[in-house]
Amino acid sequence: MKHSRNRTVKGRSTQGSSSRLSKLLAYAPIALQVIGLLRRGRKVKRGKYVKARKRDRALDFLLGQAERRLGGGKRSR
Repeated sequence: MKHSRNRTVKGRSTQGSSSRLSKLLAYAPIALQVIGLLRRGRKVKRGKYVKARKRDRALDFLLGQAERRLGGGKRSR
């Protein structure tokens, strides 16, 4: 009878990494809400007709995508 050999790494368990992922997914919507509030605050300070920097536009785009993927609101037109 052959025994299967399983490699185990000390100090690491599969349950630990899955619990970290579940914590991350639990806190991600809250973090996105806070970051979104900060970004909207900056947008108001900047003014309505001032064009945002390329970096700011990219960050706003990524933030909007992440909010929609994690159950954010609908797009307003």
